[in-house]
Amino acid sequence: MLWSLAVLSLAASALVGCSAAADSVPSSSPTIATFATEEEAFAAAEETYRAYVDALNQVDLADPSTFEAVYAWTTGELNASDRGTFSELHAEGYALRGKSTITAIDFSRATLRPLELTADVCLLSEGVDIIDASGRSVLPPDRATLQSIQVSFAPSKSSETALIIDFVEPGKAGAEC
Repeated sequence: MLWSLAVLSLAASALVGCSAAADSVPSSSPTIATFATEEEAFAAAEETYRAYVDALNQVDLADPSTFEAVYAWTTGELNASDRGTFSELHAEGYALRGKSTITAIDFSRATLRPLELTADVCLLSEGVDIIDASGRSVLPPDRATLQSIQVSFAPSKSSETALIIDFVEPGKAGAEC
């Protein structure tokens, strides 16, 4: 449970997960290979991450149907982590309060190769909290509200942006907000 709370501390700002294989749902959507420029790929990645954060901001832990929009933007172990964490928090009867805000997305350290695209993101989760049934916060009181994270993307045939998130982790050295 402690790991899940640590995960959701960041989940309230961006769920932490691990890399995994890209999705395989067939569609007529383009793949990363069709981006004409890095800038076009970066714009699609930014749109993808913003959609993921928007979905996180709409989660109602009492209503598992609201989790589906988050799952739609993730794949592999990150998707499994999101599913496990939300399921556990729902079962515990917790409530999620507040909204996260993206303050910066930086592709200057990004690598764009056939199946790899990464970005440094600054995410503000001030006012975001997870509350138990008695109305008390279950998050550490000293957690950072402005977090540096690194987000990796993979091609997706099912995503409207042609990308999906496959990895979210704390930011690397030099990627401070």
